[in-house]
Amino acid sequence: MRTSLLAPLLLIAPSMLAQPLELRFDRLTTALAALNAGDRRAVDEAIELIKRGENNLALARLTPLNSASPANSSLRILTAYATLQLGNLLGAFEEAKKAEKAADHTAYACWFLAKLSLLKGDQSACKREIKHLKGVPEMSAEVRQLESDLNTKKN
Repeated sequence: MRTSLLAPLLLIAPSMLAQPLELRFDRLTTALAALNAGDRRAVDEAIELIKRGENNLALARLTPLNSASPANSSLRILTAYATLQLGNLLGAFEEAKKAEKAADHTAYACWFLAKLSLLKGDQSACKREIKHLKGVPEMSAEVRQLESDLNTKKN
């Protein structure tokens, strides 16, 4: 069996991230509000599990929710974050792309995808998401930080 040389780059320990990716739960409320009460309770449980670092259990809660509401950007971001915390950068990136493509996505989904693109080394995807964010006043500080991080990566 032949193994890929890229595999070590795609599976990372969260402690190896130069800047930890902190999830902003307050930026997820719009899309989560569209869920029914039962699903919202399951999301609340998943969020508590993520906060406690129990990401495998959080993914177990989020998986059926993603099946029931595949176009909910906030569910996808939560899934991406928990996946990243388990060291699966490629899986997190794929979930973040789904969040950004969802009809209900916010600027936060673009920022989240930009951050994961940067971690993955996909500078073109990061630049594309920065362009999406440029006209969003409440994201100006985040855009400046992304641009700084991107310039640091280049050097």
